[in-house]
Amino acid sequence: MVHGVRERASLHRRRASHLATSRVLGWTLIFTISLFSDLWAENRNRAFFFNTYSDFLRGDHWQWISSEEVSRRLYVYPERFRVMGMGNVSWPERMSETIVEGTIKRINYRWADPEYPYKLKNIQDGPFPWLHVAVVDPDTVLEARLEKTPDLHRSLMEKFRREGIEMCAVEVEAETKHVEYTVTYRIPKTGLDLSVEQGRAAYFRAFQDEGDSIWTMKGIYIDETVAPSCGIPPGQPLMLVGYNQGTLHAGLIKMARIQGATVRYYPVKKFEIFKSDLTVSDIRVHEDRVTVEVRNEGSLVAEHVKLRLSFPDTGKELEAVLPRINPQGEISIRFNVKAGPSDRTIVAVVDPEDQIAESNEANNKRERKVGLFGW
Repeated sequence: MVHGVRERASLHRRRASHLATSRVLGWTLIFTISLFSDLWAENRNRAFFFNTYSDFLRGDHWQWISSEEVSRRLYVYPERFRVMGMGNVSWPERMSETIVEGTIKRINYRWADPEYPYKLKNIQDGPFPWLHVAVVDPDTVLEARLEKTPDLHRSLMEKFRREGIEMCAVEVEAETKHVEYTVTYRIPKTGLDLSVEQGRAAYFRAFQDEGDSIWTMKGIYIDETVAPSCGIPPGQPLMLVGYNQGTLHAGLIKMARIQGATVRYYPVKKFEIFKSDLTVSDIRVHEDRVTVEVRNEGSLVAEHVKLRLSFPDTGKELEAVLPRINPQGEISIRFNVKAGPSDRTIVAVVDPEDQIAESNEANNKRERKVGLFGW
């Protein structure tokens, strides 16, 4: 009888202990969910910079992202979240501006054709050597009405500065009187050289839209204190791409004189920059060849990647060009060369001329030295 009472008392204690533990876990879970919700509410709007505009102008077209990879990167967001931004394609002699718009469920890419009749066209993919997009919760929208102003960019920037906004996604529907815009024709892989005789005309086609029109514009504002860390050229904190709703002429907006405009903007607190990251992961020495492993630890495709193999002791040097390395991909390159008896060190360097602006430039080199028992 006493034994049964003891068993029941022990059972009650275990149940009480389990109940207390469950309550603790329950409150912990509620606290965690509440904390996560607060963080999500504060940080749900985010900007993604796939390469940067500054590096694009310098001629860094050796890395790019596809529309499929963009969608894969953004799939964690709710389908109703809006996507807006801009970029360029890397098509030879047709590297024109691309407007990014839509939702996570369906992202649309609209390209400003630099050839006559200069119409905006829907495209399925780039590749895009740079792309800046913002993902925003439609519930966070702020709206304003601008009255007549000779300079839309200046009016918007002054407004954002007054409100203490460092970064935001912007969409504008404006009744315009005069719009100046450009369409990128080509950017050489050596970068812009405005000292050439043609000047900017060698790279950009300039247009003007006179008279009463309705223009749709989208872009990202980045305060000049933050812009350098995002790869935005000096003096361009607000970049807008847009199109005439009637003619579908489109491009990068340089100046707009408006009669009025409806502005919707979404403050953004966080941003991420994605680039390729090339590294030499291994050097293997065989009897009559040397094999080098090159890895792309970054987030963008890298193409036309140079690899230099050298033997400093004897001055031998060889090069290879890798057509393409996907993100998180690895390629083995075999050099049909034999290390001689005087060779004590082998050095492999990927992207030796720094053609590709990577996220980490300090890991492109690897050395291997001969050991006591050989290679």
